[in-house]
Amino acid sequence: MIDPIHSKIEGPFLRGDRPALLVSSTSWTQDEDFSILLSALQKYNAQADVNGKKLPKLLVIVTGKGPLRNKYMTEVAELQKKWDWVRCISIWLEVEDYPTLLGAADLGISLHASSSNLDLPMKVVDMFGCALPVCALDFSCLHELVKHEKNGLVFENAAQLAQQIETLLTGFPNCPRLTKLRSNLLPISDRTTSPPTHEISDDVWESWDENWARHVRPLILQDFRRDEI
Repeated sequence: MIDPIHSKIEGPFLRGDRPALLVSSTSWTQDEDFSILLSALQKYNAQADVNGKKLPKLLVIVTGKGPLRNKYMTEVAELQKKWDWVRCISIWLEVEDYPTLLGAADLGISLHASSSNLDLPMKVVDMFGCALPVCALDFSCLHELVKHEKNGLVFENAAQLAQQIETLLTGFPNCPRLTKLRSNLLPISDRTTSPPTHEISDDVWESWDENWARHVRPLILQDFRRDEI
């Protein structure tokens, strides 16, 4: 029998006044221009000073190790002395803790710029695997992974990134555009009761299992049917 007092206790819930959690992973090298994110955060902080009732405070967590980490984090420490709306920290996580952080975050940021224009950022794949929408720096083949306005947003400079963060987080934690992007990254099984088919749009994000079931499984079954004949 449940005690009447205990039956009235609410379960855990997220505070409405919590900061939005942004995550970026970087190698801290010249290959990724961290100054873009710094400039965007400055612009966001300035806009929040004007429009703070609709915008949340930000906690930005940057993971990774590299030669430029101390340089940029020293800049961050100076800038934060004047910021009321943004805090940025750098941490190093064990492998098993990284997906937990991504799953808890509200928005991912990718500063990856491919020198060959052929490689796709695995950090974005990690974020998508945790159903974390991404704002990603544009380059030639990025569209193969990030579908603008479907599973994330694509930016070309700091001003665009700042605008995207502001747009996605306006009204936080009730953010329809951010919620829509996240829903597009959920496993298909969580979005529909229908089995995967070849009619699924290429814009739909699929898990490894779902992708295998749609592309590889039919080929294997086809071979089995031939053997039976």
